[in-house]
Amino acid sequence: MSRSIAGSVSATLPAPVEGWDTREALADMPEKRAVILDNWFPSTDKVNIRPGYASHATGLGGAVETLIEYTPNTGFSSLWAIAGGSIFNVTSAGAVGAAAVSGLTNSRWQYVNFGTAGGQFVVAVNGADAPRIYNGTTWATTPAITGPTAANLVWINAHQRRLWVGERDSLTAWYGPVNTLGGAFSSFSFAGLAKRGGYIMAMGTWSRDGGDGQDDVAAWITSEGECLVYQGTDPATAGAWTLVGVFQLGKPIGRRCMIKAGADLLIVTEEGVVPLSTILSTDRSQTERVALTQQVNRAFNQYVRDYGSLFGWEPLIYPRRTMLLFNIPTSSTTADQIVFNTITRAPCRFTGIPALTWAMRGNDAYFGASNGIVYRFDNNATSDAGTNINTDALQAFSYFRTPGVNKAFKLARPVFESNTAPAIAVELNTDFEVVPTASVTTTLASAAGVWDAGLWDVATWGGAADIYNGWIGVRGIGRAAALRMRTASTVLVSGWISTDFTYVPGGQL
Repeated sequence: MSRSIAGSVSATLPAPVEGWDTREALADMPEKRAVILDNWFPSTDKVNIRPGYASHATGLGGAVETLIEYTPNTGFSSLWAIAGGSIFNVTSAGAVGAAAVSGLTNSRWQYVNFGTAGGQFVVAVNGADAPRIYNGTTWATTPAITGPTAANLVWINAHQRRLWVGERDSLTAWYGPVNTLGGAFSSFSFAGLAKRGGYIMAMGTWSRDGGDGQDDVAAWITSEGECLVYQGTDPATAGAWTLVGVFQLGKPIGRRCMIKAGADLLIVTEEGVVPLSTILSTDRSQTERVALTQQVNRAFNQYVRDYGSLFGWEPLIYPRRTMLLFNIPTSSTTADQIVFNTITRAPCRFTGIPALTWAMRGNDAYFGASNGIVYRFDNNATSDAGTNINTDALQAFSYFRTPGVNKAFKLARPVFESNTAPAIAVELNTDFEVVPTASVTTTLASAAGVWDAGLWDVATWGGAADIYNGWIGVRGIGRAAALRMRTASTVLVSGWISTDFTYVPGGQL
């Protein structure tokens, strides 16, 4: 039902599809962005409440700090979790059985899937135990890697059909023979190139053309933020291995600081998430300008200052929802996630997902938690293991195209596409004052027709999702305004489309 107020003006703002913004001043922020955007995910035409999660595997007996997907040549992939120094098969839902491996020194492993003539394998290292190799049936410590001290190997990567590994606290990398799991590995030292010292934190591969080929480059990042980039296929052959350059970045955060995203390699550093493709021609002073996280770098940098030393920083690409997720531990049991739409690059923040580590199995996303449970993310879940998904949003302030005019705001009407009537709490914020919402909620009515009550050619007929809206009384006087809105639900699947406002304009200020 609409209302009319004498002398009033109506205006509509689209939902903040350009995402969360901590960079721009409140007075300069584009209207399609948000000062707060928690548990809302921006799509191209609306922002949606994020998916929930449900318990998948239980009884692991310790914090789940590593998830490993094994992808065989044929058949279905499997999922493995490492918790409490043991490796468990968590492919199937429910209570886990006996551990496949136990007695490990720690549960923080790095791994790759690697194929040889003998089949497809997982090779994993943790810097304290002998490398573990899974062949689709058993976890073994053979074939052994010789050359480095095997138990000290803490990072691993597959590049140009070779395994590359490195020991903890070392600037030396080791590479194996082509298409071979173990055997004699050869050393390649960066001691003369890494002028800031430190040790190699991680290695990744950048595919310049978006696929595997001769032009793929290898990138190592040291604990001091130096990125060492080489191109070639054989470090032992002159002319087949070339230094591209040494580039200075911010210090990396954790061993799991790299992720391959399309044709690029993203590096998580103290100064933001940086695409390797941009650093080759950019000075470190310009890192924020080219960082993927530039729009939310103020928040990202604060997370680094507060929680950069905690275990659990880890990226994940979730194609099904076009999400690029960066896990940020906020304690030993809690975490937030900064999440980007991979199509629009619009960011938001997820809260209430207590992840220590993430992994994909096929098209499905999973995370491990400190309570010894592996959870499945999404899968049409509308709650967080039975509890509310709580959202909070404050859209950018708008002058409604009349910046010098005072306005008395009377009504607001958020418009949703939803499978059920959303209950919301709203508060009008004026002139850049950020005020939280009250606890009172309003349930919006559906705009869809009701059978045997709606009129043909008049009512809107709903399908799987209906349009919900309703005028809500608000109070506020100011030149600019923004709506603060919260929801809390275990059943709601909802998309926020736009917000209508009614106000009475005053005189020039």
